[in-house]
Amino acid sequence: MKQQIAWLAVFCLSLPGAALARGVSGSERMLCAVTEVLECPFEEACIRQTAEGIALPAFLVIDPKAKMLLEYQGERKTPVQTVYERDGHVVLQGYEKRAWSISISKETGRASVAATEADVGLVIFGVCTDL
Repeated sequence: MKQQIAWLAVFCLSLPGAALARGVSGSERMLCAVTEVLECPFEEACIRQTAEGIALPAFLVIDPKAKMLLEYQGERKTPVQTVYERDGHVVLQGYEKRAWSISISKETGRASVAATEADVGLVIFGVCTDL
């Protein structure tokens, strides 16, 4: 089963943007793959980064019911403090080393993350699918 999920995530990342429009329920566990990372240091230009470059797993499992972010096939987990749905999006917010907010389109599964700390902001894009 885990190999099938990993294959699905890799497959989703290889598709053109329009083909990603699968959507998510918003209430079930989701597998999310990081597709792009921008790191924006204070008073400097933003730079492209990798998930690994900012110590973020490339694949995450989001469990809205348990209010947890989990590293796919790993041990890291982060509690989610707030989960709600609004205007066709699932929104999750929390704090671990930096404040963060995730917005996932229920229609397309596309996700964006804003994470901030005093001297740097991160913008992360990804795609999610129900598990």
